[in-house]
Amino acid sequence: MSVYEIQTEPLITEDLTPYEGSWLAIRDGKIVASALSSTELRDDPTVKGDDALMPVPLSGEATFIL
Repeated sequence: MSVYEIQTEPLITEDLTPYEGSWLAIRDGKIVASALSSTELRDDPTVKGDDALMPVPLSGEATFIL
């Protein structure tokens, strides 16, 4: 996605409850890997450079993605 595109659909529609407190790698709307830190996730050989990485907050916490 370029900086000029607006995302109108959710990145992922799966239930993220099992991943609370973790980071996810998303490819084509599917979870391809998870880890406790973004560094550990990037080091995972299944994660590609163009996969979207996102944190999953614990219940009740807010996440702000800039």
